[in-house]
Amino acid sequence: MQCLSNMERIQIVNSLMMQLFKLYEDKGKAYYYKQLFSKDDQTFVKNTLEEDTESIAKFLGLDITAARIKLLANQKRSYKPKKKDEVLLLNLKDALTKVQEMSGDFTLVLNEVTDLVTILFRGYETVKFNKKGTKVTKTTKTFEELSSDAQLQKLIDQYHTVLKSNKHELLIVICNFYVDFIKIEPFNKYNDIIGLMLIYTIISKEFQVCRYGSFFKALLPVKDRLDTALIQANYDWEHGLSQTDALVRVIIDVLEQLHREVQGKEHIYSFDIKLNKTNTIESIIMNGPAVFSKNYIRNKAPLASESTINRTLQMLKTQGTIRSLGQGRSATWQRVKDPHEKFNVQQLTLFSEED
Repeated sequence: MQCLSNMERIQIVNSLMMQLFKLYEDKGKAYYYKQLFSKDDQTFVKNTLEEDTESIAKFLGLDITAARIKLLANQKRSYKPKKKDEVLLLNLKDALTKVQEMSGDFTLVLNEVTDLVTILFRGYETVKFNKKGTKVTKTTKTFEELSSDAQLQKLIDQYHTVLKSNKHELLIVICNFYVDFIKIEPFNKYNDIIGLMLIYTIISKEFQVCRYGSFFKALLPVKDRLDTALIQANYDWEHGLSQTDALVRVIIDVLEQLHREVQGKEHIYSFDIKLNKTNTIESIIMNGPAVFSKNYIRNKAPLASESTINRTLQMLKTQGTIRSLGQGRSATWQRVKDPHEKFNVQQLTLFSEED
């Protein structure tokens, strides 16, 4: 608990302050996004959950093939796990789903943490509180003498106390809680995974952009930076001198990336509202690669329904614009007409050599 107990040591440098100002300016658009995307909210959530599930599997280096990860991440179908790492991934998927269902209603309490641990590791491994503390009965005990669950409860209490003081910036408090959690190691194993999911749950409550874009997809490219930042934060933790600036910057960069992606989705979505989705799919086909799959269309138009995609493909096939190159789930399509061809040009000869 050395980070949260020594928050007064922290000074925010100007460059970090400017990043925070920009981040909270973007955060203020959450209500606008909620209103704009309300009609297709569940479609956005489905896409986010699938991307989060795929990305966290890669982030944790689970021993699962990319094709299998994609299948297990699917929100519309359920697959039985074939090996241990697949059990963990399906548990992570379930936890991510529950986080999205809670949306902004999550409150950090001890029971929520233990429930999260139960979801993450059921049927995988037994994860429980570490055996710590002393059996000696005392009126007051030092933090080190407390049991693991009592230590975690005290850390959670300290987190809420610091927040209520309104003296410290939210993300800095969250990141310092994260470091303290990792360092006190309340559970007998997998504290890194628990801490990661816990910090995501807290952030997703405070930053609704996590509903419309994948936090773990944005985190994946900066994994090395995150690892380095956590190592840096370990130095002098015991003396209350942990340096968490680098960790805060990583999280800010991830959230900024998320906001950029959602802004891009906002532009596309606003444009799509004004256009028929069939026209959008037709434009994607005519301006994309000559040979394409339905997955290509789904990625380009994630809000288009399966029936709309199929209807557009059949319409273009009937018109002779495209043709099928196979059947079944792996079928591809080929564009027959040149996308720049406005009409069929035929050469007219006024004076034929045969005349």
